Amino acid sequence: MQDAFYLLNPRDGFVVTDANYLSDFDRQVLTYLYQPLMGTAAYSLYLLLWTQLQTPAKAQPHSTLLALLNVDLPTLYDSRTRLEALGLIKSYRQVKGDLRTFIYELYAPQAPTAFFNDDLLSLSLYDAVGETRFDQLKAQFRLHPVKSKPGVEEVSLNFLDVFHVNAQKLDQLPHAIGEAKAAFKIPKKPTQPRLDQRAAADFDWSFFKQQLQASFVSERQLDQNYDQLLVLHTLYGLNELQLAQYVNDSVNVATNKLDMAALKRLIARQAQAIKSTKPAVKPQAAPTSSDLSKNDQQLIKVSRQLAPITFLDQLKRQQGGYVTNSERRVLEGLLSRHLFADTSIINILSHYVINVRQKPTLTQAYVDGVANGWLQHHVTTPEAAMAEVKSFYQQKKTKQKGKRRKQPVREETLPDWAQSGYQAPQTKVSAKQRAAVRKRLAALQADKDGESS
Repeated sequence: MQDAFYLLNPRDGFVVTDANYLSDFDRQVLTYLYQPLMGTAAYSLYLLLWTQLQTPAKAQPHSTLLALLNVDLPTLYDSRTRLEALGLIKSYRQVKGDLRTFIYELYAPQAPTAFFNDDLLSLSLYDAVGETRFDQLKAQFRLHPVKSKPGVEEVSLNFLDVFHVNAQKLDQLPHAIGEAKAAFKIPKKPTQPRLDQRAAADFDWSFFKQQLQASFVSERQLDQNYDQLLVLHTLYGLNELQLAQYVNDSVNVATNKLDMAALKRLIARQAQAIKSTKPAVKPQAAPTSSDLSKNDQQLIKVSRQLAPITFLDQLKRQQGGYVTNSERRVLEGLLSRHLFADTSIINILSHYVINVRQKPTLTQAYVDGVANGWLQHHVTTPEAAMAEVKSFYQQKKTKQKGKRRKQPVREETLPDWAQSGYQAPQTKVSAKQRAAVRKRLAALQADKDGESS
């Protein structure tokens, strides 16, 4: 991933600081809930940065991280972006002359209650580990507070029942306490990954709720699950009527409540069934001219009509493959980070990776590299994305022509003693040197005769 080498250098320094207190319980949450989303490399990077917390903070080169993690630079950069996307670190850059230093601010993972109520995080975990494991994790982190029961009465005492505090001192706090309050202000957590509202521009929420007025699900339940329903709409390309029908089929008739887990399962199964019967869209050839050809126009048209998951599925089926869970997470990441306002650009990117670059799967590192390059070139339309694809194709052809030209043959230089016909240089020896050598030989011979007698 060429962009990683541009955005990060092994000689660049890094400093680690913490925005939240990190506990052993945070480590458990990170291991069980976040690791399936971020992967082992990003998980190891977070734990390593955790160990690098120092007071005062000291700068170290990124080569230290590369050596300790035993990974290459693109993997390190990809791991960092995953942590950023999950709200676990914030990255800052400081430039002084030729020296770049990155400040990595660590944030604690969300509490399980917040995690499972976050639409993108819970859906991503569900897709990553499957329904059975998801239910196990849900049970593992569920709290069991004592609820009001007949015959059960709370007898706990409060603070003032046990400790005596001078009321006058509360009115006039010591100066040191005021300083402590200022120093220990509760920092704001970074914004957790959420779906950009631009992704819902084509979804009429009011019309969607109108379709469910006669159903058992309440409007309040729909509003509470707004973000999660929006994710399903964007990810699977469902319109208002389709999503309303799925919601109707996912209401628990015993409680009249919307079962979001059942809704996700239903949509995923139905999408899989549609994939097995729907004819695949033939992938289009890579562009070869500067203007938009008919194939280019058709590809853009299809990319605007299909949701990212559906579009990728058509490409993979044409190749005899299928969409993996990791590929779903890659597409979800692109959507949740709202890198491109137009989802058709994501489809062009998928086509570029699978058909033009002929990669078997969408990997996070490779997709991030392409997306970074397109963003730096201000790609905001599918036409501009096609121009980037053509640019790569033309560069590839130019390189192939250059390779066919005669290239100078590199000759290895050998030391003199390895050359054919080598003769050692002749050195003249004086009479004095000869006499010294004879004397030394005679002494050695005398020692040898003495040992044998």
